This record gives sequence, C-alpha cells and structure tokens, in this order.
Amino acid sequence: MTNLLQDLRYALRLIARKPALTALAVVSLGLGIGVNTSIFTVVNAVVLRDLPFARPDELVEVYTTSPDDLGAYSTSSVPDYLDYRQQNDVFSGLAAHCSYPLTYDDGETTELLMGEIVSGNFFDVLGVDAALGRTFLPEEDQTPRAVVVLGHVFWQRRFGGDPSVLGRTLRINGQAFEVVGIVPESFHGTLAVFRSDLWVPLAMVDQVSMDPLLERRGSRTLILKGRLKPGVTIEQAQAQLETIARRLAAEYPETNEEYGVNLVPSRDVVLNPSFDTPVFSAAAVLMIVVALVLLIACSNIANLLLAQASDRRKEIALRLALGSGRGRLIRQLLTESLLIAFISALGSLLFATWTARLLVGFRPPIPIPMALDLGVDHRVLGFTLLLAVVTGVLCGLAPALQASRAELVPALKDEAAALGRGYRRFGLRNLLVISQVMTSTLLLIGAGLFIRSLMSAQAIDPGFTLRKGVTAAVMPRLGGAYTDAEARVLYRQLRERAATLPGVRSATLAEFLPLGLAASTRDVYVEGHELPAGENAPEIDAMSIGPAYFRTMGIPLLGGRDFTEHDDASAPGVVIVNETMARQSWPAEEPLGKRLRFGDAEDARIYEVIGVARDGKYRTLGEAPRPYLYTSMAQEDDSFIVTLIVASNAEAQTVAMVRQLLDEMAPRLPIFEIKSLSQHLEIMFFLPRMGAGLLAGMGLLGLLLASVGLYGVVAYAVARRTREVGLRMALGASRGQVLRMVIREGMILVAMGTALGIGLALAATRALEGLLYGVTASDPATFVTVPVFLLGVSLLANFLPARRATGIDPIQALRYE
Repeated sequence: MTNLLQDLRYALRLIARKPALTALAVVSLGLGIGVNTSIFTVVNAVVLRDLPFARPDELVEVYTTSPDDLGAYSTSSVPDYLDYRQQNDVFSGLAAHCSYPLTYDDGETTELLMGEIVSGNFFDVLGVDAALGRTFLPEEDQTPRAVVVLGHVFWQRRFGGDPSVLGRTLRINGQAFEVVGIVPESFHGTLAVFRSDLWVPLAMVDQVSMDPLLERRGSRTLILKGRLKPGVTIEQAQAQLETIARRLAAEYPETNEEYGVNLVPSRDVVLNPSFDTPVFSAAAVLMIVVALVLLIACSNIANLLLAQASDRRKEIALRLALGSGRGRLIRQLLTESLLIAFISALGSLLFATWTARLLVGFRPPIPIPMALDLGVDHRVLGFTLLLAVVTGVLCGLAPALQASRAELVPALKDEAAALGRGYRRFGLRNLLVISQVMTSTLLLIGAGLFIRSLMSAQAIDPGFTLRKGVTAAVMPRLGGAYTDAEARVLYRQLRERAATLPGVRSATLAEFLPLGLAASTRDVYVEGHELPAGENAPEIDAMSIGPAYFRTMGIPLLGGRDFTEHDDASAPGVVIVNETMARQSWPAEEPLGKRLRFGDAEDARIYEVIGVARDGKYRTLGEAPRPYLYTSMAQEDDSFIVTLIVASNAEAQTVAMVRQLLDEMAPRLPIFEIKSLSQHLEIMFFLPRMGAGLLAGMGLLGLLLASVGLYGVVAYAVARRTREVGLRMALGASRGQVLRMVIREGMILVAMGTALGIGLALAATRALEGLLYGVTASDPATFVTVPVFLLGVSLLANFLPARRATGIDPIQALRYE
C-alpha cells in the first residue's frame, strides 16, 4: 500500500507538470470511453435490464407453437389459458396479459392510451404490489367487474398524483371503471421499452375489446407468464404443458390440432424470441463499433505514453542502474496510465448520460409510449470501471515494457537522441498509427454504405407520387364510440369536409398506409383456378380503401375504374388488383370482369375485378413486386383503424386544420395519431438514417482521433530527427525535399492502414447486405470515395509537422542534443 500511494503521488506530479498533454490524453480517452458507456447505457436499458418483478428467475414465458407463419413463439387463447392454469401443478401461478388500445373519456375529449388486459392473478404472479390502493382480487378474474389499475405516469399526468382518484369512476372504452390502485413508479408493464398506462381485468375483455374473446378458443391474443414452484425446473414444466397441449389438440382438433407450447425463461426475453435476435445483433454491432473507436483512442494514449517514456529514458535508465527492479518500473508506468484512464472515465459518465439521451431522442416514428431507464446503475458503473482498467492497462503496458527494457549505457549518454535513431518505420508507434487508420477506414466505409443506401432508398419509386400530405388514424369503433352505421356516416363526412380544407387537393380513406407497420392478407380463391389437393389458397396482401384513394395517392389506374360511394354493402362485390396479381392470376388474359372470393366457404361473397392499379411498394422499399388487391371500404365494413389521407403541400398547417376538424366533428373520437406524410415515410428511412448517422459519427470521431495520433507521431519523429534534418539541409537538401521526405514517410503509414482497412471492410460489410437499399456491400463508389477522403485528411495531418521540419535552422540543429 505504501508503494501504491508513492506511485500515485509521483504519477500525479508527473501529469500535473504537463497539463496540455494530460488534457489531450484525458479528452481522447474520455471520448472513447464515453461513447462506449453511452451505447452500453442504452443496451443495458433495453437488453440487460433488471425485470421489475419479485424473484424474476422463477418466471417463464409460455408461448403457443403455431403451424403457420407465427412460428414457435405465438400467443394463446383465453380458453387455452384457463385450461393450462387449471390443469398444471408446476406453476405457483400462471398469468395472462395482452396489450390493447384503450380510451379514456374525461367528458370533453377522448384520449387514446396503451393499456393491458390481464388476468386477475397478474400482479400476484409477478410479485408487484400497488403503490396506492390495491391490485386485482381473485374473484375479479371470475366475474366481470369494471375495475382499473392506473400506471404511475398516467396518474401523475392526468390527475396530478392526487390519491383521491382511488374509488373514482373513469370512463374507459365507453365503460365506467372504478379505480382501485396505482402501480409503483418503477413498473411500466411487461413489454420492455414500451409503457402501459392502465390495466383492466381479463374478465372484462368482451366489454372493452372489439371482438368477444372469452369463449373463442381459436382467437389467440394472450401472452402467458408463469412462476415455477420451488424445485420445479423449466424442463419439467415444459413436459407437463406439452401433455396438456396434446390433450387439448385431441379434444378440440378444429382449433388446437398441431398447436403446442414452448417455455422460455423470462430473463432471456426482451420482446419476443422471434424478434429478439435482431435486437441482440444490433446491440452487438453497436458495441463493436464503439469498441473500435475506443481502440483508436487507446492507440493515441499508447503513442503519447511511448513518446513520454522515450523522453524519460535517462531517468528510467538511472533508476535501473541504481537497482530498481523492472517490475517496479512497469508498475509505476502502469499507475500513470491507469490514473489517466480513471480521470477520463469520470468525465465520460457525464458525456455518456447526455449522448445516451440524445440517441434515444432518435426514436422510431411510432405512436407508442416508450419507457427507457437511462440512469447510471451498477451495471453502467461497473462497465465504465472495467473500461477504465482495461484501457489503462492496454494503453500503458506496451510503453511500460518497452521503456523498462532500456540499454543503460546508450540511454545514460543520450546517444539515441544525439544520433537521431529514434525512428523506425515498423516501430510500435507506427504500428499503432496503422491500426488507427485501418479502424477509421472500416468505420467510414460502413458509414458511406449507409449514406449511399439512404440516398438510394429516397430515390426508390414507392409506386405513388404523393409526397406531401397529412394522415390521421382514428378508431371510431373502439369502446363503442360509434355504431357501424354512425361510423359509415362519419367516414363520408370526414372525407368530404377534409377535401374542402384550404390548400387541400384531395382526400380519401384507407385501412392503413403503404410502407407502414400495418399489413393485412386474404386467402384468395380465383374463380376457374382449381387448387391441387392439399394446397392452400395463396395469401395475398390486401387493403380496404375509400373513393378517390388512387387519385389522392397518385397511383395510376392502368385499366377499369375506381371505387365510388355506390360500391357499398348492398352493391355487388368489387375489387381492384395490381399489375403483378393480374399477371400472375390471369396471364395473357384480360383481368377486368374476372371473379374471386375470400375464404373457401361455398357461400363466400364473390368479388369482380373492376380495375388494375400500377404496382407499388407495400411493406418495404426493397421488396420485389408482390400481388396486391384493394377492396371497397364501404363493403369491407370491419376496419378497426381507419386512416384519413389528405393531399396538401402545407403539411404543418394542414395537420393543425385536420386536428381542428376532428375536434369539431367528433371531439370524443379516439385518435391513434395525426402526422404528416413525410413523418410516415420516415419509418422506412429510420434504419438507414440511424445506421448512417451512427457510423458517420463514430467514423469521423475515429478519424479525428487517428489524425491527432498521426500528427503526434510525425511531430515526434521530426523532433527526434532534428539533427538528422539539419545535417541533410546543411549538405544541400532543399526545404521541398525535406517536406516530401517527412510527408512520404507519414503517408506510407496511412496507405498501409487504408489498404488493411479496405480489406477488412470487404469482409466485414457483407453482414450489412440485408440492411442496404440499392447498394452492394462492396459498392465501388464508397470504397473509392472514403479512402480518398481519408488520405486527404491524413495528408493535412502530415503536412503541419512536415512544414515545421522545413523551418529547422541547420546550425541550431547540429548543436541539438
């Protein structure tokens, strides 16, 4: 301990004597540690978070395995849940929940909230107690009772944290609910990242949802979560629930045949195992990217310490000559690098907190409340401390080993300085610069690919010409706000009045917008096309639309006619198909007048093709042409969400006008979201824009650090070779020759690092292929532009110290020691 304190005091005195170098080292390393800590803070909040439940290791997720596209991690029905809960003896409790949009009507306006419909034992199974009042009682799971538990954020926002809200009646989804409790501030629901505002009992599901679910075994909407009994393993629970699933399949073959169960520990699930792999992959890529930036920063500090150790070679040689052990010297030098690393880590925590919040600010453009705890917890502190130790050792070990291996006699005589033999092309300092340039090249090429991908994505023709406008998604049937007849009248009036707003060219209605998060498919049976035995009808993407949709969106009709107000439930069924569906279903035939039906029921309604629309992009910008069909909204009268689409160039003003129109026409209409069409299209550009922004930021930061490191190495080499340069100039070398010599030697390092970076990028960027639009992972433009840009910046970093070398006075240089 005495030696440690002595080393610390000496290190403090040493770094205090060179405040400029110390500040450079602290800032460089602080940036490297800071970006790592900030990304880890976000990853920690999303992936590594502590579950806000009691004894989370006992909890497991119970999924239904489905034979269709939903796969091994699907949801369960209410009757299946009740059977699993009653027939198992491996769980101390099995709870069910599902997210559901709920409305809160305060008598003046209706607010759309994200809620959860949960079983009566939900809070008991999770081990979550109410912060105020109570949670649900067991009997409230058996007999429908209109009670509600409020989320802490919603309680604070709408009621100011007033405890007298307990016992008050609130109107939720058109029903009167009694408030019985408030959840703790730390509990936001069961879905990571997203926040729920309130919870209602599962027994009330038929009263608050669009469809009756309590008796429908085939309607699977519930997520199940069980708590294992003491001593029961997840394998034992899996085996028993599989037995129950086989029994249900035998009893209810129409709905349960080929369905099973799949259990996963809750601590291993973020959203759903089907979706978690991309989340984990994205987190790993982010951590690798910022680790590369830290590597560049570490190389800078290592070079700085190498130069400092070289300047102290006489001191180190003298200590060795006086009997100091090499291990003692290495420990002293490591203490200095660790001290710099710990000072950098302290500053990086503030930087990380700010940048983490900045990153979360670039959230996906979705209308779902998010809840991310970006606080500095024990994991973030531990990660930062670990980074400080690792970087301190990485930065200081190589310089310490090299400095403690000094040759005593030459070092004591300072012969290396006198003769200028401190420069070696493949010395450790130069190898560190090569690694910095290589890493910067890799990061910048990745950024370049995403930038090119973003530019390509923005140039892709989505199949519609509308680029400026406003969309408003409403839910008139939610909570019984409107009857079916009232909703039809509202749709017509809303479209007609929106079309008369100032600056509006056209208005229409649709089930949803293309290139969004929603999609719908239909089993289509084409008349005259007999399916082979055992083959299912193709699932075709479909959307319900209103009149003037194609004119509003700017989608050309290649044949036939558009829907009109007369294409309602009393009229013959009609559809409009796109080019691809017309070509695939009726090759070399005229599609107009052809007939089809949805579903295989013999009495299913027949629809006639009355138009052919131009192909477009429906789910993603990068998709291949796919068959698509449109139905008349007046005939398909069961849309849960209806979207008003208004064509207008003055988006900001039109958003305000549409909001005012909705307030005037239907102040209690549940509004899902109102946004500009530009904001809607941001959904498609979110990933390439985030990738371009993040990699560009990290690449430029890495290039800045690498340029500083390159400048330092060249400047140090010039200083070490002062006498040599003076001798060359005394013998007749011109300033231009000296300038070219110094720049050439620096640019050789840059060229080597760039070449290695290009080779590494060719291999590494193949993993990005699926994330790029219209650009290959080996895009020639990127692989040429980035190295040219990097060489230009590096040339400037070389030029400044090289120019200084040309100003050396030969007489003074020959006297240099």
